[in-house]
Amino acid sequence: MTAHFALTPCAARDGATSGFAAGIRWPLNLSELVTPRQLEILLKLCEGKVNKQIAYDLGVSIATVKAHIRNAITRLGAKNRTNAVAIVAANTAIFQNAAG
Repeated sequence: MTAHFALTPCAARDGATSGFAAGIRWPLNLSELVTPRQLEILLKLCEGKVNKQIAYDLGVSIATVKAHIRNAITRLGAKNRTNAVAIVAANTAIFQNAAG
């Protein structure tokens, strides 16, 4: 199952949002906000993997994965895990569309 996220046309045009995430400039440079390991874990969450799968793939404990997710949520200013994944997915989609 894949989630698709889209921004409003005005958000993509002028770099500011009008409703769902007021005050956040799009696109975000995720590499400036989170560590490479946190971004790696968030991208695995975007793929639909659970903490246990991520821990196994990366060779770390589940507690380490949870700590990275918690810290990434704080750094992104997200409300929760789902919001953090939405931010990463939306920004990743923006950069993929711009490159291709």
